[in-house]
Amino acid sequence: MFKPLISLAVLALCACGSAAEIRVGKAQGIPQLKGSKDFDLGTFNCGDTFSSDGYTVTSAKVGTDCELTFDQQVTLIRQSDYESIPDLKGTSNLVQAVELEVTQLAFADGTGTALDLNGYVKTVELKVEGQKVADKSTLASLPTTVRLEGDALNTVKQAVAARTPAVVHATAVLVVPQSPAPPAHIKIDYDAQPTLVLGTGKINLGQ
Repeated sequence: MFKPLISLAVLALCACGSAAEIRVGKAQGIPQLKGSKDFDLGTFNCGDTFSSDGYTVTSAKVGTDCELTFDQQVTLIRQSDYESIPDLKGTSNLVQAVELEVTQLAFADGTGTALDLNGYVKTVELKVEGQKVADKSTLASLPTTVRLEGDALNTVKQAVAARTPAVVHATAVLVVPQSPAPPAHIKIDYDAQPTLVLGTGKINLGQ
């Protein structure tokens, strides 16, 4: 008779505790999503696609403008993190969200001169797993923190459940006029610090 009551009490305590968040970020060793890349567009025509050092660059005509999309796969959680970060060792940790503190998203030409976001650049966006995390309006007030939830978390959840590296798809989209042609070189600098928000998962009550 007492065992069911004890089990119910344990479940109640676990239910209360599951509301608490465990935050795993820079202090615990989660790496920054940071990079800098100079793209040579000297022979570029809008509509071309090319690859460079892990990036895939596609372009498409949008009216009189050209949309440039820079794709890259970036590692959010490394295989070694499951052993070196204590909060990732337990199998009961479930990813509830990922917060990204975006501190930089900058575009410049080959001389290092920033592209004019108020004139030359029509639109700009940074997406992670399809969820927009920054645009022209947020770039003027960095840093900004965005919380990834829902479908954008599926890849991370599956990787953490399988204890495999979590690799996410980061996309920067830039829309500029077709004429004059884009600069011969475009440099992208980005920096975002992820923080994993973990919650309690499966409870093992034993026999």
